Amino acid sequence: MTKKVIIIGGEGKGGPIAAVIEDNRHTFGDMSLEVAGFLNDMELGRTIHTFPVLGGTNEVAHFAEQGYHFVYAIHMLGRNYKTEELFHQVNVPQELLVNVVSKRAFVAHNAILKPGACVLVNGYVGAGAEIGACTLVASHAFVGHDSVVGPLSHMAIRCVVGSRIHIGKVADVGINATVIEKRSIGDYAVVGAAALVTKDIPEGQIWAGSPARYFRNVSRD
Repeated sequence: MTKKVIIIGGEGKGGPIAAVIEDNRHTFGDMSLEVAGFLNDMELGRTIHTFPVLGGTNEVAHFAEQGYHFVYAIHMLGRNYKTEELFHQVNVPQELLVNVVSKRAFVAHNAILKPGACVLVNGYVGAGAEIGACTLVASHAFVGHDSVVGPLSHMAIRCVVGSRIHIGKVADVGINATVIEKRSIGDYAVVGAAALVTKDIPEGQIWAGSPARYFRNVSRD
């Protein structure tokens, strides 16, 4: 049975997720999901990648009652605390969150994807890895074996997360960044683009550079 999916978010994260659902349908014949539209407070009455904006983020309960399922695709880089706050305000029922996995991605048979986790084109999730609820593994991102990524996190395009790494909730690993094996990245932390992480990163800090060093704290606004 096809699930009608509403994407909560906009072009930045939601657009690629919609494109994966469409690619899975039209290229691979996977009709399990169908994009119904978006919920977006800033684009009311418009379209996002040809799909209608059906309402604002405060209308989740209304559409849930009508039988829709959801993908949460709001990840505000550098505003990680606000990302979590908004997620709780939106209040998507966990049982209505769907996983979106590109048929062009690799997810190991014993990897775990929590509700709402998404893996985009050419993403890689290794054996024994765990991807948290509503976390996005972007195109060409690599998550090594036995690594754990917490909920509401974002693994950006072409980042490499080595093996046996623990990443907390609402964290970001930037474009082309590399995290070597057995490191820990705290809740709400941000790894800058092209950074090389060789040390553990504490909660709520932004690290950048090669090797990565402390830059500043994540804003709480």
